Amino acid sequence: MSHTEGLPGLGSSKYPLLSDSESEVDEDDVADTSEQILYTASFDELAENNLQYDTIIWMSISLLLVLAWGVGIIMLLYLPFKRYVLQKDISSRKLHVTPTQIVYKVSRPSYIPFWGDATIEKQVPLSLVIDIIIEQGCLQSVYGIHTLRIESIAHGKAAPVDELLVQGVSNPGLLRKVIITEAAKVQEVGASLKTPALIGEGESMVRMTSLTEGPAVLLRSPSKSLKITASPHHTPADRRGVIPGDILLNKLEEVTKSVKKIEFLIEKSQASLESS
Repeated sequence: MSHTEGLPGLGSSKYPLLSDSESEVDEDDVADTSEQILYTASFDELAENNLQYDTIIWMSISLLLVLAWGVGIIMLLYLPFKRYVLQKDISSRKLHVTPTQIVYKVSRPSYIPFWGDATIEKQVPLSLVIDIIIEQGCLQSVYGIHTLRIESIAHGKAAPVDELLVQGVSNPGLLRKVIITEAAKVQEVGASLKTPALIGEGESMVRMTSLTEGPAVLLRSPSKSLKITASPHHTPADRRGVIPGDILLNKLEEVTKSVKKIEFLIEKSQASLESS
């Protein structure tokens, strides 16, 4: 079971942000993040349920592999260390929403014993976010946990990619509203900045066109200009110079007339055959 909600129209303020008093932000997080933290997601309320859910998944796979190849016995022996790593993982998860990006940090021991700690940090720009999906499977619904997927356009790919996938966040609906609201603000600012740039490019194109077309009329050879002024059959439009676009339109009109004549002849021949 999944819920998906795309970004609303630009400038939408449908969803209120969480106030600073409702979000608990550690001093270390503020020091690590240069931007203002608008919202901090919590994983503590569902930490125990998330741990039990992952343990059941691991045990189910292990039992199936015991019946198949016997590898599941090693996985069952590895289960206590797996639970220890998961506890450290869940307790260290931090997800912040800033005015420009989503920051996700997690630090846990390596799944290989005595290999030190592994630190993961992901930053998703809000300007690239296109969809936020909340999923909940049958077993997840028993423990009340959800999976939050954030899709974005990144790495030059045309299709959306899963930039961030987080499980066990508390109140994922509120987190989705905050991300949607802030992403709409960022994209509105980007659209307002692009509009004057497009207008400026259009004006520069018009100026370049006038500069390139002006000398072309003035630098015609004298022989051609004498021929045009001496011939009584040329119209005033010819004296100003013929624009290539007008020539193209004239050719298209001639082709259209020819096609209509051919259609008329075909219809006439078909009518004569039917009458005979």
